[in-house]
Amino acid sequence: MTNHTFLQKYIQLQKGIMFDEIYPSDKYTICYSSGDTHSFWNNALVNSVLEDNEIEEVEQKLIELKRNPAFYFENRPDLMLLQKFLSSKGYKKEAEDSLMFHNGKDIDISRFSSVKKVETDKDLNTFIKVFDQSYRKDDPKNPYGELGEYLDATEKVWKKHHGSNRLEYFITYKGNAPVAVSSLTNYEDIGYVSNVGSILDVRGGGYGKLATMYCIDKSKKNGNTTHCLATEEGTNPNSFYKALDFKTRFTVLLMVK
Repeated sequence: MTNHTFLQKYIQLQKGIMFDEIYPSDKYTICYSSGDTHSFWNNALVNSVLEDNEIEEVEQKLIELKRNPAFYFENRPDLMLLQKFLSSKGYKKEAEDSLMFHNGKDIDISRFSSVKKVETDKDLNTFIKVFDQSYRKDDPKNPYGELGEYLDATEKVWKKHHGSNRLEYFITYKGNAPVAVSSLTNYEDIGYVSNVGSILDVRGGGYGKLATMYCIDKSKKNGNTTHCLATEEGTNPNSFYKALDFKTRFTVLLMVK
């Protein structure tokens, strides 16, 4: 599977979860989220250098959707021209995502009894509370700030998809106290880990690691052969996952006007 093929599958993985609409064409695929306005969820995935008129088509569509024009593409030598072309048109790099993969081996399951799957609305409320507490703007290890409207989307999509196990939420406990969360999205042979967070009071206790590795083990049990996640290059989460034996396969640029 090429990197771009993986990204195309990732779009389908997120369809109906974070992407409410997908608009494909021969040269690009526009993704749109009605619940979250961030450009990470509203952009055009491309795999080649675009012409002026194609860039304008993307811009017009995203503006029509009341979103900032944004392009998402693999950071590789043959697309450097696209990066320069977009820069000349007023686009700036907003993020560089690191697509990280785990081989599914050497997972310590000794503490897995501390992790519980979200099964009820009461569980969901606990998940949302811990998730929100795990992402504070004054946290030096959190490059993303507060969750804002993403929190509403997180609640909405669980209610839509948890019954099919396409989307699974987990809560990690310290004794009887919920202290960390994680999510697993299952699509074809991919298990995609996201929404990992732990509250400040337990940082350094291995709860974020436990929440993450539980998802990898669950992904394996679900029959997935690819276990992955995305972080931003140069951030604390990126270093955290490297320490858990995740390997960066490639990076992707997000350029926003």
